[in-house]
Amino acid sequence: MMSRVLRYATYGNPAEVIEISSEVLAKLSKKDVLLRFLAAPINPSDYNQVEGKYPIRPQLPAIGGNEGSAEVMEVGSDVTKLKVGDKVIPRTAGFGTWRTHCVVEESSVKRVPACLSGAASAMLAVNPCTAYRMIHDFGGRPNPGDWIIQNGSNSAVGRAVIQLCKIYNINSINIIRDRGEGSETLKQELRALGGDVVFTTTEGKALDAFCRDNTPQLAFNMVGGRETIQLLKCLGNGGKVVTYGAMSNSPLSVPFGLQVFKDITLYSYWMTRWTKKHTGTNAEDRMFEELAEFYQSGSLSVVPHDTRSFYDYKTAFSNAFKRKQLFVTDLTLKDSRCS
Repeated sequence: MMSRVLRYATYGNPAEVIEISSEVLAKLSKKDVLLRFLAAPINPSDYNQVEGKYPIRPQLPAIGGNEGSAEVMEVGSDVTKLKVGDKVIPRTAGFGTWRTHCVVEESSVKRVPACLSGAASAMLAVNPCTAYRMIHDFGGRPNPGDWIIQNGSNSAVGRAVIQLCKIYNINSINIIRDRGEGSETLKQELRALGGDVVFTTTEGKALDAFCRDNTPQLAFNMVGGRETIQLLKCLGNGGKVVTYGAMSNSPLSVPFGLQVFKDITLYSYWMTRWTKKHTGTNAEDRMFEELAEFYQSGSLSVVPHDTRSFYDYKTAFSNAFKRKQLFVTDLTLKDSRCS
C-alpha cells in the first residue's frame, strides 16, 4: 500500500524544502495499526520545525506535521486497546502527520471520542489543550466573575481561551494587533465568540483605565517582546503572566518596577512538555473528554481554517500565518495530480 507524504530532507523555508512523494507502507506486525489520516494542520511549531528552529528535530529526511487525526483501518493480532474505525491522534510531537496513511505501534496513538469531527480532532491536541491547561494549572481555574487578560487573542489558542472562559463564566480581556479598518470587524467576531472586551494594541490608555476597575490576576502572553509590558501594567498585585509563544520574535520586556513592586510571577508553558509528563494519565483523559463535550455541545468551535490538498502545500505554507491551514486526506487522494 502506498502513502502520499510531505517530506523534507534539509531544514529551511517549508515552501522551498518540502516535497510531496510516495512511500510504500511497512507490513503490519502484531502490535501495529494501519491508519488513514483524516486531516492535519500547519501550526507555527510545524513551520519552525521544518526551519530547524524548534526543540524537537526529527532525523532527516522527515515527514512534517506534529498534530492530526486518523482512522484505524486495520489492527495487528496483538492489538488490544484499538479497533477498526476508532479515531486516534498522536501521543507525542514529531509524529509526522502530513501523510495519508501510516503503520505504527498501537502505543503511539491515543483514541479520541468518535463524536469529534475530523477537523476538531485534528486540531485538538495543541491549541485547545494549551488554552485548557493554562486556565487550570496556574493557581487553579479562576472563579466565575474573575478576569483574565491575553494578547494574541485572534490566534487559535486565543480563540479557545475566549470560548473556555465563557463556558466557565470567567471574564476575558482580549488584545489584538491594530488592523486599521479591519479591527472593528475582528473585535465583533471575538465578542461573538464570548470575549467580554477587545482592545487593539494602540488602545493602551483605554485598556489601562478598564483594568483599574476590572483587574485581572492571570495573563496569557502569546506575543512576547514589548507587548508583555501591557500585560504587566494591567495585572493586579501578585498576578501571574504565562508565556506560551513569541510571535514578536523579540525577547520578553519585563521592567523591574512592574514585576518586582507588583510581585508578579512569570511562568512559561509548552504543551509538549505537559503531554510528555502526563501521557496516559487521568488528567489527560479528563481534559480530552471535557473538550470533546464542549465541541459536541457547540460551546467550543473549530478555528476558522482553509482545507488543502497536499499538492497545494506551497499555497498552504504561504498562508499559514494569515489563517489556519488544514491538510485533508480526502482532498489529496481525490486531487487530479494524485496518480
